[in-house]
Amino acid sequence: MKLPEIMLVSLEGLKSNTLRTMLTILGVIIGVLAIVLLISLSLEVSSQVAGNIKSLGSNLFFVFPADPQSNVAAFVTSKLRPKHARDIEQKSSYNIAASSLINKTAVVKYGKKSRGTTVVTGSLPNLPYVRDWEVVKGRFIKKSDLVSNRKVCVICQEVNRDLFRSVDPIGRNLVINGRNFKIIGVMAKKGLFFNINLDDQVFIPLTTAQRFFNTSELNFIMVKVINADHIGPSMAETERILAKHLSENDFYVQSQGQTLDIFYQITSILTIMLGAIATISLVVGGIGIMNIMTVAVTERTKEIGIRKAVGAKDSDILLQFLAEAMLISLMGGLIGIIISYAVAYLISFFYPTFNFSISHFAVLLAV
Repeated sequence: MKLPEIMLVSLEGLKSNTLRTMLTILGVIIGVLAIVLLISLSLEVSSQVAGNIKSLGSNLFFVFPADPQSNVAAFVTSKLRPKHARDIEQKSSYNIAASSLINKTAVVKYGKKSRGTTVVTGSLPNLPYVRDWEVVKGRFIKKSDLVSNRKVCVICQEVNRDLFRSVDPIGRNLVINGRNFKIIGVMAKKGLFFNINLDDQVFIPLTTAQRFFNTSELNFIMVKVINADHIGPSMAETERILAKHLSENDFYVQSQGQTLDIFYQITSILTIMLGAIATISLVVGGIGIMNIMTVAVTERTKEIGIRKAVGAKDSDILLQFLAEAMLISLMGGLIGIIISYAVAYLISFFYPTFNFSISHFAVLLAV
């Protein structure tokens, strides 16, 4: 038998058991969908977060209260203080800028509008410079605001949008946990960082935050090195400066490169795990095809006997069943891939900030 004839006979065989064929194809569709979507999602998240980390620049490093991978409890009881940031900046041999940060959540209100769980950050005046973050309206916190412990604030884009919309917020009072803060500036849109929305934030002077939240514990210190070539020596020097006041378990210095390495390790493991789980779904679909074809052979022994009686060879019959299995796999795979692209389009349509696209690697793996 010629190939076109074999394919036509195989299609007729599949049509004779439409429900069984559709259910088998559905199993393949689910398997392909699982592989393509899960792996694509993992790779896309990895790419976007890595892009966020790189966007901070190669000349930035962080000082944490402890190693983020090993001692989470230390973040609750940080021993980092504003004086440590001053020491780093003043005693460094390199041209650097260090910014202290206290992050807390609070309820913010304007008039009858309110936002719960908004991040309120106590900051130094140099934050826009350290983070390359522009003030689009008004001004940022100044040294005089710190000295006088002024109740002033700078709001980010989502806070501005939700509470003020078309109203100019400059000079108006924002209520933070029941207390009035005068708005002096609005930050430019910054987007996500490690899935944290930086635009959902309010900045107040660091000294004001210390009194307002009754704490001097810093969440972390950001250090910007003017010359990226000095990042390594500057980190080593920072460790020596802090070691004079803190034990080695009370701080951890980490560069952008180290953050990326840790992140890639985590996401590679996650991608492998998701791929393995999705592959199981596809294998189950393949086992379904195998079982159905075994049942089909058993049920069609009479048909096989008649075909052999009229001259069909064993190879022709084998090719027919293989063609049926191939058609089921092909149809299931194509439909699964088409649905995957449709799902990706819908995700991007409803969530424009998450630019989700299908990975060609995931498609090839599914095929």
